[in-house]
Amino acid sequence: MEPPAAATIVPARAATVVLLRPASGGFEVLLTHRPATMAFAADMHVFPGGRVDPSDASPGLAERSTTDRVEAAARLGGDLAPDEALAAHVAAIRELWEESGVLLADTAADAPAVAEARAVLVAGSSGFEAIAANLDLRLRTDRLVPLSRWVTPAGYPRRFDARFFAALLPDAASASIGGDEVVAIAWRTPAAALDAMADGKIGLWLPTSATLQQLEHLPDPAEVGRLAAGPLGPLTDDEPVSGVRRVVMPAGGGVSGQPVCAYLVGHRRFVLVDPGDPTGPALERCVAIAVEQCGSIEAIRAIALTHVDPDHHGGAEALAERLGISVLAGPGASRRLPYEIGELSDGDALAHGDIPIRVVATPGPRPDHLAFVIGQGSAVLTGDLHGPRGARSIPPPLDAPALAASRARLDRLAPEAPRLGGHPDATGQVA
Repeated sequence: MEPPAAATIVPARAATVVLLRPASGGFEVLLTHRPATMAFAADMHVFPGGRVDPSDASPGLAERSTTDRVEAAARLGGDLAPDEALAAHVAAIRELWEESGVLLADTAADAPAVAEARAVLVAGSSGFEAIAANLDLRLRTDRLVPLSRWVTPAGYPRRFDARFFAALLPDAASASIGGDEVVAIAWRTPAAALDAMADGKIGLWLPTSATLQQLEHLPDPAEVGRLAAGPLGPLTDDEPVSGVRRVVMPAGGGVSGQPVCAYLVGHRRFVLVDPGDPTGPALERCVAIAVEQCGSIEAIRAIALTHVDPDHHGGAEALAERLGISVLAGPGASRRLPYEIGELSDGDALAHGDIPIRVVATPGPRPDHLAFVIGQGSAVLTGDLHGPRGARSIPPPLDAPALAASRARLDRLAPEAPRLGGHPDATGQVA
């Protein structure tokens, strides 16, 4: 059976800005609360953002940008045409100004004139290009740090292909509500926002919660450039051992230049481990492999996560919803995911596929970290227990004693089994 036809709804281009400001003991990010009456993302807490308008690609706005088209494309990893890449940067500045009142632009205009221009823009009485000309804006697209890309899964009535940027709050700037798309704004630390989600106090969608996770352990907001996207690498797959197909996904957590290894375990019925890339093509490669081997996407019976760093879980929800299957992860993992999971425990046996998988609790990289012993020990999927971690992430601190104990335990349980890790090394090689 062939895979279902691609959704007829083409995702609309969008841009989102994660605004950061210093705070006692760290930093905070700005979240806006959308009205419960909205047709899209109703009652959710999101970062400021919205659609890329055709006018965002106008020559007049491009001339006002501190970043040119070619540089904009390179900053996004090289998977957008230069005009589209610069339009995404411009849209990010426009949407941030509309929804939060923070303008990333230089201007000689006074504060009342800028506030009046924002009101005109929000009301739709004039376009951004005309307003930028009237205020003689120099658009500080260079202050935007490209973070990630998230594509709404197929099957949704509204779909977006969103570029996420980070930016520091300019000196003397403050946020304010404008228009009817925001009912409240609040500054929260990433950890506090994630805890509020886990406690049911606020609603977050996966791109928002994953971005908060990516920022959670950033030591200083001025260092956000450490998380910037890089050149998009190749999408490859191989079979390191019989019954295990490895797909090297080029954008773990949606971050271009952060490859992650997903594993399709089985011969005709599969468990997919760590599908961390939410941008689409890598997930489709996994689906294509299942179809090649047994003729149906329904052969993928479950998704399992070694842990819940975004570069390992980024694509899991989209594929699980599409296939109607469960996402399985370790103890406590649900507190960092905005959807229900099946919790795995040490010693569990996964029988969803046609190759048995044994679950081994391996805390160290994270408390919820798991390893998966394949079959009778033909291989061990070790996640971040061995080898490098995400190339463009700041993971939580290692628990060194727990890490050593976990490695020693795996050495006793499967001493001869090859270790298949979560990421290629710095040269792009995988074990």
